[in-house]
Amino acid sequence: MKKLILAALSLCASASLALAAQEVPGIPDLSRFKLSNGLEVFAYKDASVPLARIEVVLKAGAISQGPDTAGLFRLYERMIFRGSAAHPGSAGVKAALAALGASECDGGTGPERMDYWIKVPSSGLAAGLQFWADTLVSPALDASDFEAEKAAAIREIGSKAADPDSIYQAALDRRLFSKYPWRRDPDGSEKAMQAATLESLKSLAAQWLVPADTAVIVGGDVDPEEVRRDAEESFGSWKAAPDPWAKALPPNPRPGVTRPTWIVYPDPALPEGIGTVEARYRAPDLGYDPASSYAADLWCALVEPPEGRFKTALSANVPKLGDKESIFASYISQRDGSCLSIASEFAVDPALPAADRARAFKERARGFEITSMKSDASYFSAADYDAARKRLVDRRAEAVDDADGMVKALAFWWATASVDYFALYPSSIAKTGTKDVSAFLDTYVLRNLEVVALRMNPSDYEKEKSSLAGAGFETVSAANAFWWQK
Repeated sequence: MKKLILAALSLCASASLALAAQEVPGIPDLSRFKLSNGLEVFAYKDASVPLARIEVVLKAGAISQGPDTAGLFRLYERMIFRGSAAHPGSAGVKAALAALGASECDGGTGPERMDYWIKVPSSGLAAGLQFWADTLVSPALDASDFEAEKAAAIREIGSKAADPDSIYQAALDRRLFSKYPWRRDPDGSEKAMQAATLESLKSLAAQWLVPADTAVIVGGDVDPEEVRRDAEESFGSWKAAPDPWAKALPPNPRPGVTRPTWIVYPDPALPEGIGTVEARYRAPDLGYDPASSYAADLWCALVEPPEGRFKTALSANVPKLGDKESIFASYISQRDGSCLSIASEFAVDPALPAADRARAFKERARGFEITSMKSDASYFSAADYDAARKRLVDRRAEAVDDADGMVKALAFWWATASVDYFALYPSSIAKTGTKDVSAFLDTYVLRNLEVVALRMNPSDYEKEKSSLAGAGFETVSAANAFWWQK
């Protein structure tokens, strides 16, 4: 009997340890803890407004799907708003939200995460957490609702073929992530949607939508201890399951481009006389090379000023680019789908073929300016570095200036990298310097290949169609842009 009592006490102690709150260094007023089923909980205290934002985020989405399941995570997102055991049907969900006094409620599925959020009076914290537990853990998944949502999802996939931005981005993703482009496409394919069944949706949820793959993030006028207690009450009975990310990510697909790739998209959304040129590269993935991501961010901040050496050189040496404000470089950080873009507007002029200017733009940016940055430590001054670091840190501070911003940021970074990555970002940027930027440029630009893309009004494109084809540009359209098209 004594041994049984000691064993029981030991189990209770282990559970207490699992629930013990910890502060997050670098983010005052943020506490975190983990339930015994593996679910992580974060509580951010901001008493400025008597509200609470409750966000549930899962490390799932397009990154977790294959070509045969592409779009099923988005379909699941749609289904949970159709009701749960506790709140039957869409009407039950609406009634529950009204009872909570919710001012916001929504969800989304992206390339690397699924998230759902609600904003309620802080006095409704416990009820808000219970709402999400009921909705996510025990969705109704009704057969008739499933067929209706599946038809709606198929219509949405079809509508992308009429959206210029969707066509352009799909064409780039298909070439830059050629090994598995479906992992960049949350909407998926019509074929996968047609083949989807309610059982396949449940099977996917059983594997990926589990406590170990989930975080609950609460921000606002809340007490961390109450968040801990209420989260345990709501989500503690959610059955533990294996973490689907326990195994390593698949082999890194960088470089994603194995040969020089040139595309042109006749874009009806652009006015005649104006085009855009872009060189897009695979970039540091936070799941493989988080250290280089700081250098990628810093480099983009270094080349940002219109009066800086980089934009001035491009403007002076590539004919008829747009003004310096239209030249930009951006780094999109993702767990395994990061990319770096260098782009500009330009004025269409048949006397200056767009194909030639696209090559000149890429060569001036990469072949001359970026090569010079790597070899010449004085390309950017110490003052340039200080100003760039300040811009990055100031933007981060501005983005998390209130509880909503903090919860949104924590949800993104928890799924994409880690909360610690986000918390330590200012100190990591402060330590990033010339050698780091040089190494980043060498690995991800100078030793990498890019996709060079032009966008032009169809009328302008027709005038240069022959010269573009002769220069090796592939024409993309709604008929060949998407990964699921032959």
